[in-house]
Amino acid sequence: MFRAFLPKREQLKQLAGQKKIFALLIFALFFNVLNQTVKAESFFSDFDISKVFFTEAEELARVQVVEPFVEWRSGPAEGYPVYHISERGEWLTILKRKTDWMKVRDVNLKEGWIKVDDILLTQDETGERVSIVEPVFDDFNTRHWEAGLMNGEFDSVPVNAGYLGYWMTNNLSTELWLSQVLGDSSEILIANINLLHQPFPSWRFSPFFTIGVGKIYIQPKATLAREDNRYEEILHAGIGARYYISDRYFVRVEVKEHKIFTNRETNEEATEWKIGLSVFF
Repeated sequence: MFRAFLPKREQLKQLAGQKKIFALLIFALFFNVLNQTVKAESFFSDFDISKVFFTEAEELARVQVVEPFVEWRSGPAEGYPVYHISERGEWLTILKRKTDWMKVRDVNLKEGWIKVDDILLTQDETGERVSIVEPVFDDFNTRHWEAGLMNGEFDSVPVNAGYLGYWMTNNLSTELWLSQVLGDSSEILIANINLLHQPFPSWRFSPFFTIGVGKIYIQPKATLAREDNRYEEILHAGIGARYYISDRYFVRVEVKEHKIFTNRETNEEATEWKIGLSVFF
């Protein structure tokens, strides 16, 4: 069971403010990178279209309706009403993509949403049938970056975590993690760096092993017996697995055993498990 320990009061008072600011800066940096990742993924999802492309930097792709008609909806979902129809021979300009829907504009500057399946039945300006390139499992195997958000328990206490990882080879990656443990008696932040080994990268369901080191910052909440803030080293080893879903997304689950090095005669130990959704790019 993870318990409080009492390092020297004066040393930690000098470090407490600096360490909290440092942890918050790492947290802000990670989510800024993740935000840019999501934007990048959305951009390529919108415009990664084979044979439907920009002929000039300022010119958008155009497709021609070859079926008797296609239905427009006012938003990117089946729940939105059909409010317009394009007939055979009409030209539509592709504006952007959102999940399984394309936003289009006709020659009269009317805009609306059409299902991707209907876009696949149109033709491009060369007269060939449109095809759309989706992220596939092969892309997952050749990724270089990934990021994700996870939650679970750290020694029976809820924990939220986020990470950014870089694949150096198909089997080996490094990861930067930041976790927040939501305890009733203390505020805990953990920052660590991991080395992850994936022995079977070509498997859709792929196990992995991980080891890492980092720092743990613990700020006890108000209690009758006053305790000092703590800032100590932490080491972990763990196992887990990832499962590729579709597009750029996969599920990740893992279990880690942590060793917390204290200034007491015995060190502390804690078990952590997490599950979450990740994106690769």
